[in-house]
Amino acid sequence: MGRWDIFDRYNTRDSEAGQPREERRQKSNTPSDSIGRGSADSSGPNSPERPEKPGHSACESTRDQRTQYHDRGRTYSLRNSEIAAMTDIGRFRTVDVRDLARFVYGGDESRLKHDLSSLRAQGLVEEKTLFRAHRTARKLVTLTAEGQRAVRKASDLPKEQRIYFGFVKRKELDHDTDLYKVYQKAAEEIRSKGGRPLRVRLDFELKESINRAKEAAKQLPEDERRSLLATVAEEQGLTIGNGTIHLPDIQVEYETRDGEAERQNLELLSRNYREAGIRGKAAAGFRIFARSGDASRVRRALRDTGMVQKVLSV
Repeated sequence: MGRWDIFDRYNTRDSEAGQPREERRQKSNTPSDSIGRGSADSSGPNSPERPEKPGHSACESTRDQRTQYHDRGRTYSLRNSEIAAMTDIGRFRTVDVRDLARFVYGGDESRLKHDLSSLRAQGLVEEKTLFRAHRTARKLVTLTAEGQRAVRKASDLPKEQRIYFGFVKRKELDHDTDLYKVYQKAAEEIRSKGGRPLRVRLDFELKESINRAKEAAKQLPEDERRSLLATVAEEQGLTIGNGTIHLPDIQVEYETRDGEAERQNLELLSRNYREAGIRGKAAAGFRIFARSGDASRVRRALRDTGMVQKVLSV
């Protein structure tokens, strides 16, 4: 969603400067917090991302088996399906309950309802209803700080994977919640070609990397500063155009069928984007997505009906 003028030493937009308050709090709650395991579990924090298959239920024959986790004097009892749900919630910060039912529970809304009730009672998730003008309200779910710590230890996510918790700006909730569906579409295509998604990076995380580089480059001579920022952009899988580092909504790191490491940058555009901004995102090499109601305008801006995927209807 964002972009940086790499030739501007100091003028960073407020909305792109640093982390939201919840993320600053999160740093003190991440891997350094220990959670003791009750019963044995084969999952570990350094394992690759668990495969996600739309329509494939996470609730298998052992779905009622629970594992005990101890943290700061409290004990949490979790099913595999609850861990799977919390894992997806944590990677994307905010998820629509209906999408969670579709992608994690294979459409089993009753099972999801039961799991969310258990997770709420244990203080691991919180929910919010997002009311929207002239559209159906959405029921959203996010992790709590306790839930984030539990996911870090209980899931099989790689240690580099960021886990988020807490709701952020209300005006961005609708857009950010839809990123889960954008990712699922891209991940499905990666797997269909024999690949395997490994890690998800949201724009929050990418912004941090660029901000650190800008801070480090402030006192350098101009040529060295530009060179450093260009190098950092390349290392992050980003591109620079007209002095601007373009940031996608999501970056997916994945392994190809041949075992090669690749990245894919995904952007969800809306009718609020100016045409120049839409074309800039496409020129940056991003895979462009749009809600069904916005797709026509985005296609017109790109002047190429094959450059945008009509994947969301919300």
